[in-house]
Amino acid sequence: MSKINFEEDVVNIDQDSLESVSELLRQQLRMEAEIELDELALKNLKEKHRKLSEEIIPSKMTELGMTSTTMLDGSKVDVVENIYVSIPKDPDKSAACYKWLEDNGLGDIIKNNVGMSFGKGENEDAKKLEQTIKDLGFIPEVKVSVHPSTLKATVKQLVKDGRSVPDNFFNLFIGQKTKITKKK
Repeated sequence: MSKINFEEDVVNIDQDSLESVSELLRQQLRMEAEIELDELALKNLKEKHRKLSEEIIPSKMTELGMTSTTMLDGSKVDVVENIYVSIPKDPDKSAACYKWLEDNGLGDIIKNNVGMSFGKGENEDAKKLEQTIKDLGFIPEVKVSVHPSTLKATVKQLVKDGRSVPDNFFNLFIGQKTKITKKK
C-alpha cells in the first residue's frame, strides 16, 4: 500500500485542473441554491392555487348562487365537496381513531400487519394471530393502518349518509373546491 503525500501530490496537479474543479463546485453550489429557491417558489404557488381553488372561487360562486358554470372555451367548472382526512401520528390519537372505526362498524377497513400483511376485512384474523404469537412467548411487531384512499372514501360516504365523524380524533377538513374539466 502506498502512502499519500498530500503536499507533494497537490504540487503535481496543474493549476488549470484545480480551477476547473473549483468552478464546477461553485456551479453545483449555485445550482443547489437555485433548486432550493425554485422549490420554495413552487410550494408558495401551490398554496396560492389551493387557496384560489378551495376558498376564493367556491366562496364567490356560492355568494352568486352558482354550483357550476361553463367557461367561454367550453371548460366546465363545478364546485365539489372536498374532504381531507388522515389518522394522526400521535399514538393515543391514532388508537382513538381505530377504536372509533371499530365501534362504528368500520373495523373491516383497518389493515393489520403482524409479521405478515392482512388486508381489509381481516382485522379479527390479525388479532388472533397476534395473540397466538404472544401465547408462544414472542413479542409480535404489529402495524395497524388504513389506506388513505380507503379512509377518504369511507369518510366521504359517512358524510353523504349524514353521519358525523369526530374531528377531534381524525385530521379532518371538509370543504369545497372547484373542479375544472377542460373541453376535449
